[in-house]
Parts: sequence; C-alpha cells; structure tokens
Amino acid sequence: MGSLKYFPNEKTKKMNKILLTMAVAMITAGPLLAQDLFDGIGAKGMHNKSLKNQESFYIPQLQIGFETYVETTQVQQESKLSNLQNNFAAHSKGKQYGGRQSGSARVTTILEAGMELADFQQLADELHGILEDEIRKAGFNVLDLETVNKMDSYQKILEKYSDKTEKKQGKASDDDIGANAIKVYPQNTIFMFDEKSLMKGGGPAFYGMIKKVHEETKAGMILQNIVIDFATVELDVDVDAGRKGKTTTAEMKVLPKMSITYNAFDFITPKGGPLGAPARLKSDFVSNKEYNGKIYSDKAKAESLFSKMFSLKSRPNVDFDPRIVSISKEDYIAAAKDLFTQYSQEFAKALVVGAKGK
Repeated sequence: MGSLKYFPNEKTKKMNKILLTMAVAMITAGPLLAQDLFDGIGAKGMHNKSLKNQESFYIPQLQIGFETYVETTQVQQESKLSNLQNNFAAHSKGKQYGGRQSGSARVTTILEAGMELADFQQLADELHGILEDEIRKAGFNVLDLETVNKMDSYQKILEKYSDKTEKKQGKASDDDIGANAIKVYPQNTIFMFDEKSLMKGGGPAFYGMIKKVHEETKAGMILQNIVIDFATVELDVDVDAGRKGKTTTAEMKVLPKMSITYNAFDFITPKGGPLGAPARLKSDFVSNKEYNGKIYSDKAKAESLFSKMFSLKSRPNVDFDPRIVSISKEDYIAAAKDLFTQYSQEFAKALVVGAKGK
C-alpha cells in the first residue's frame, strides 16, 4: 500500500508561517513573564532606574527563614445572595438584619524533618549558590563574596553590619530550633536591611562607604529576605447565615509542596538605591513539584514536637488537632533546592527585564 503525501497550498503555507511566528514569539516572551511575579522590578518597576545597564552584581544579604510550623487562617464573608435573602427575611418581619456575617477556619502544620541548625546553615549556603548561578546564566557577572569580603572598601561595611548579623543569625544552639522560622544567613553574608530599617543605616556616612565599594567593585548589591514554607495549605470556607443561625464549614487540603511565602528585596547600585520601599514577590511562589512526605494527625506526637519547640509556659495547645508534615531530611533538602532553583530562574528573568530592558 502506497504512503499518502500531503502538499500544502499557499494559504496553508501562510497559516503555518503565522503559527510558527506565534510559537517563536511565545518562546521569546518566556523570560518576560517573570516580571509579573514581582512588584518593583520588571517592565515598569520603580527599581529599574537603579538597575539600568547594570552588568555586575553580588548578593551580600540573603536572609532565609525556614518555617518549622505555620498557622494558616482564612476568613470568609457570607455571600451577597445569602445576605440579601436574610435582609429581606428580616425586613418582612419588621426587624433589622445584623449585617453581613463572616466565619473563619484555621489549620496548623508542623514540620518533622530531622533538620538541625547545621543542616539549615548548609542548605542556606547552597541556596545562595543557586541564586548566584541562575543570575550568571541570565548573562550577568556575579562577584564571589569571599573575594568581595577581602576588598579594602568593603571592610567598613563588614564592621558596621557584622554585629547586627550576629544578633539576627539562626539560633544560639540546636536546642532552640523550632520557634516558628529559623533565620539563617549563608556564609560570608551580612544583615543590612529589612522593612523596619528601610534606609539600611542611611545617612552621609553610609553613602560614603557605599560609594567607595561601588568604585572598587563596579557592581550592584542585591539584598534579599525570604521565608520558605514546607507545605501548601488550601482552605475552602463556607458561611451559611440562615434563619436557624450562622454555621461555618471548611474543607482543608495540606499539599506536599514547598513555597516561598514572603520575599522582599532591594538593590544598591552605582546608579542609585536603596529606595524607600523594597521590591517584593506579589504572591506565594509555590513549587511545581510535590515531594515525598507523610501528612497525618496525631495529637500526642504534635504535643511532643511542640515540647521541643517551646518552653512549657508558651507551648501551644494541640486541641485544634494540627497536621504533622513528615519528610526525610534528604527529601526536605532536595525539595527546598528545587523550589529555590525555580524561584531563582524567575528572579533572574525579572532582573534581565529591569537591567537590560528585555
């Protein structure tokens, strides 16, 4: 049996050409999509003035908070239709309806991964390296911090911020691990800013130090604050404010997906910065991969985990039946690195848009 052959006419050729052009445009536009993830950096970002034509960067601050337990709460208002019906019902009896009702639901998740302080520290070092690598892959020069720390101009920066970093860094001992988020600074990094210190030590003396650093490095600083959560919680809350009284129901899902739940960052470059308000991630950045883990409820186990995290006076009550998220140390580390690689790729794309206008 002979094979069938297809000969496209001119109209089909033209259509195929259009489709191919659209496909190429979509691929080319890929890096630009990252700008939609952030406020303050991208096509119209307020930080672009500082970033314009900047070719070199280094990351002296990457404060990472690793969540160890999380309380997720969702408040839901009575629907407009229900509110309207209840208003009509009340008015028909010569009464006033008490206003739009609301209800809420809460889920607490606890991490069980066998992570010690040294593990969090090593992981933070690796995440810092991932962010540097992805920015390099995007076409920028990234200075090694070990080299920067040896520069004469950078010594006053280290002197000014080393003590502040020491106070912020992690926990005093492994026994303290568990108090919500473990804040860790990768090796050779320092704490320079958060949203309570928007000027990052500002004033003439600060800008004098920064100017000397810029002259020696020719590079811009990227200052990052990030919080990594170990699970993604979905809550579907429903409020029924009927004639028999208000009832609230909720459906809950705890998914084995890591996410970045907080991210604020700023830039200090030879062209300007820092600004009065940091740039930030618009919403939670959720990993597109699930990890291998067990999610279960066990009040006795939850109380035992909380006993390790808190003193007797401040330990939370477990009557609300929290969910334990159990992951092996290896899977936790792999999932965190995978999430952070995805994030770093998107951040690097947005940096291209801000610095190169592409």
